[in-house]
Amino acid sequence: MTRVLGKTVSAPLVYSPNILEAIPRSINRQQLDFGGLDQFFGADVWHLYELSWLEDKNQPVSFCGVLIIPSDSPATVESKSLKLYLNSLNFHRFEDTQAAVACITRDLSSLTGATITLELIQARDLASITTEPVGDLLDAFGSQCSDRTRGHQSSVIEVCEERAEKRWVSHLLRSLCPVTGQPDWATIVIDYEGRAFDCESLSAYVQSYREHQEYHEQCVERIFADLYRAAEPTRLMVTAFYQRRGGIDITPWRSMLPIHIPSVRMGRQ
Repeated sequence: MTRVLGKTVSAPLVYSPNILEAIPRSINRQQLDFGGLDQFFGADVWHLYELSWLEDKNQPVSFCGVLIIPSDSPATVESKSLKLYLNSLNFHRFEDTQAAVACITRDLSSLTGATITLELIQARDLASITTEPVGDLLDAFGSQCSDRTRGHQSSVIEVCEERAEKRWVSHLLRSLCPVTGQPDWATIVIDYEGRAFDCESLSAYVQSYREHQEYHEQCVERIFADLYRAAEPTRLMVTAFYQRRGGIDITPWRSMLPIHIPSVRMGRQ
């Protein structure tokens, strides 16, 4: 395996599955406290905007793709290595589109230890999977970004006695790449039923990730664990629509209950 994290690596011109780099999920999960929750469900939805290879008579073809990695996979894939891997297909000839999809899913399933799915979409059809989440806007409650919100702090979460069935949305989730330190922006959606959260404290909690360094999937699982531990709700689902970097965006979904994972994206992605 070629290590690409934190390195300058030229885009390969030949098919290079060895450039893919796995990130074991257990490393981060060992640091999290899920309270009494024994199991959760979900997946990571990767939207791929730069899929291209050669087919009949070396004619280039181009697609967008929806790649789904289940959250119970032993590992996920590092995004830079995935970008380089996909670039390595640009001059590779496949017999047909099905052969290309089979190759990509085989390589990634082998890397992650789970069954990966890939759906191809024409660029003109992206509107069919583009949506905007509806819910109570946490950003409207306001919360000054002070010293207490400069590092991840679950202690700012306040839980009320009354019960609530809510969907909260915030466009202010910002975290940092653990390798480069560069900012990653997302819209976070919290579907919830249980003892109500104080909205200002929940807004402050989301803002506390502004200088927190973790991968997208790890941030979502940390948020999921913190909210569950704080209130032990009867229903909780956390989704973060992270904006695109390097032709790829990632939307992790985590839920207390089994769910069907949609392929949707937001316009800002």
